[in-house]
Amino acid sequence: MKFLDYAIVGSGLCSFIASLKVKKSSVLTKLNYDTSDVTKILNFYEYNNPGGNTNIWGAYINLERFKKFLILNKKFRNFYEQNNIFTTSRISKNSHFKKIGYIQNKKTKKILRLDKSFFKNSINFDLKKITINKNYVDLISNKKTFRAKKVNLCIGNIGLIKVLKQSNLIFSHDIITYEDSSIKYVLNFNLNNKKFYYIPMSIKQIIEKLIYKSNFYNINENKNNLIVQGVSKEKKIFKFSIEKLLNAKKSFHRGLTTNHISNLRINNVPIEKFLRKKSKRVIINNSGTISKYIPGSISQDLIFNTFVKS
Repeated sequence: MKFLDYAIVGSGLCSFIASLKVKKSSVLTKLNYDTSDVTKILNFYEYNNPGGNTNIWGAYINLERFKKFLILNKKFRNFYEQNNIFTTSRISKNSHFKKIGYIQNKKTKKILRLDKSFFKNSINFDLKKITINKNYVDLISNKKTFRAKKVNLCIGNIGLIKVLKQSNLIFSHDIITYEDSSIKYVLNFNLNNKKFYYIPMSIKQIIEKLIYKSNFYNINENKNNLIVQGVSKEKKIFKFSIEKLLNAKKSFHRGLTTNHISNLRINNVPIEKFLRKKSKRVIINNSGTISKYIPGSISQDLIFNTFVKS
């Protein structure tokens, strides 16, 4: 058994930000690059390899909301300005979409796409369950066990639910609730900004998104868009037992009918608060910890929240 001071579990944007914040950390992540390693259940879609869902959905960011975080927190602003890996950029020069941006690789000037080279001190690991003790937490896979003083779970929502169930921290009869919304594609005129959050997208981007293919933005690709993606600002609340959720046979099409998961709760207790009652040595960073549904881009919240909590 190997001992770790600070273990980050995950492969996406949150684990990347956490690893930048906590220099002396170990990142436990799956490094097999099996393109079929995707979990699809109802509203949940999780790509379980380096980059996570950020590498699929475009790394969109709400520049207006992100700027507020930078003003609010000086330490966060210094972190953002001084890091040499990523920045942000507008997705379109069209004034109607001035707050829509994406996370940009500082070196390549292209959209940020994460791979294992971005994760220092990474260890190939597939978390199955955890055991919580007073002075440490054991992270257990089929082949390895790590004992950590502090654990930052940056894994997807459905992956987290599976780990908690296999750890006997939640059970089949427990009730899961979460918030999500709907998406549609419309012509780029007479837009209703009160009811929808719009993201300009080219025909190529839409096709790639609908087949879950990672896309890159080309210069001027979002300058004069005929079609835009409209994310409803009206949230929907979903409620299932753990058993029904994990045994669901159908999945909704992320990017066509659903936006993203937020406000994940167990028996109406926010997921962070639920786990904090078990141990203060475990923290969670994923979209489910965002306390209320945010239409459209959420990368800005994931980056800020992860920085603050890590």
